Amino acid sequence: MSEQTISKTHKSKDSFSFGIILILLGGFFLFDRLDYIDARDYFKYWPALIAISGIICAVRAERISEVLDGLMQIGIAAWLYAVTQKLYGLTFSNSWPLFIIAAGLSMVIKYFADKPKS
Repeated sequence: MSEQTISKTHKSKDSFSFGIILILLGGFFLFDRLDYIDARDYFKYWPALIAISGIICAVRAERISEVLDGLMQIGIAAWLYAVTQKLYGLTFSNSWPLFIIAAGLSMVIKYFADKPKS
């Protein structure tokens, strides 16, 4: 596959994924406006949007570094959920080093994963 074909395929998949997310988000707010649901009951799950993006990224990945990017997004979503819900006593102020460690670990793993085999 040529570089241009791959680029067009990714743009098409990005548009499709983003379109699905917008439809779901719009439906959610529409149901809130029509008083079928109370959106405030569901706002604690907002990190799920990042996790869904990570899952989409990992599933359609063509290289190991893209899979790692998706897993990093899922990890960030899990951390944000834990912090916003104060699970295990985690807060932004006491757990931000976890984020830095995870980012560094991701970079090191990507280095070895993308390293050409000689």
